[in-house]
Amino acid sequence: MTNTNDLIAQLSGEAKPQQRSIKPARLALRLLAVLLIYAIGAQAISGLRPDLISKLTDFWYEAEIVSLLFLVLTSAFASIMAMAPDAYQKPALLKLPYVVFAVIVVLVVTQYVTTTHIEYPIIGIETNGLQCALCLAGLAIIPSAIVFAVLKKGASIRPLQAGAFAVFTATGIGCLTLRLAEQTDNMMHLALWHYLPTLCFAMLGAILGKFLLKW
Repeated sequence: MTNTNDLIAQLSGEAKPQQRSIKPARLALRLLAVLLIYAIGAQAISGLRPDLISKLTDFWYEAEIVSLLFLVLTSAFASIMAMAPDAYQKPALLKLPYVVFAVIVVLVVTQYVTTTHIEYPIIGIETNGLQCALCLAGLAIIPSAIVFAVLKKGASIRPLQAGAFAVFTATGIGCLTLRLAEQTDNMMHLALWHYLPTLCFAMLGAILGKFLLKW
């Protein structure tokens, strides 16, 4: 019979060394680098609004663009954090995407309330709105797939949150692309056909996460 020391030596020799886990910050940077390449390509295809230079002097527009950037950044990072069962001992960071999206909602509502004297063409909203929502969905497909592929390599115990973060990341890129390309500042249009679909898609992402990210 093999004695204990021989058995330990045999098992030690057969054990395969595990790869060192990548730090969440480094993994998030890699993910953001890939998403940046996609975003640049999507923006190149979509183009830029002709009045972009003058709009960048508008405080509200700048705040909205910066908030969308933060939505992408925080959602991507939260996705990485959600890969670990303990969220790398920083579960509070998982709340950041919700906070940023709430800020965007406040910005949109504030602009709408302070510009009620402007008459918006309801027919135009109905005509172009569905097209914007479909465009947003199309722009979000590839980055959503990329983030879900990364999440599958983790061991998340928060599949609902992780799925929502994945889609928040993707739709954040889509919203940012449309906001830089579409020449409209109609807050009702943006609320109904940009940000409401973003919330709905995030809820769909949570449902997908429940099935795609289960162990």
